[in-house]
Amino acid sequence: MDTYRIFFVGTARSKPGKDGEAAKWWTEKGKPFYESMPGVKSLRTYAGQFGLDGKYSIEFWYEIENYGVMDQWDIDMLAHPDRYGPIFKEYGELFENGPSRLMGDWPESRLIE
Repeated sequence: MDTYRIFFVGTARSKPGKDGEAAKWWTEKGKPFYESMPGVKSLRTYAGQFGLDGKYSIEFWYEIENYGVMDQWDIDMLAHPDRYGPIFKEYGELFENGPSRLMGDWPESRLIE
């Protein structure tokens, strides 16, 4: 199997009346913070266009080093609650989370032939 990229994809929407504040917060604080998390190689953010986006119009695409990164996140959060707590609180005041998923390059990431 060839090497392939793995993405953790989170979805969200800004809370009613918070679009501008959420965008500003994400640019200034959110994106730099989440990019600094263990195992994150890159982070891209996308918004649905022309109403073709469903209930959660924002997608956060974290390119991660491997599947174990999510365990690293848990360990880091437990070790540094003072670092994560405030940012998660601010995020929660501005965004409502939707479903998350793991994605890999296709067809390289096929696990079953």
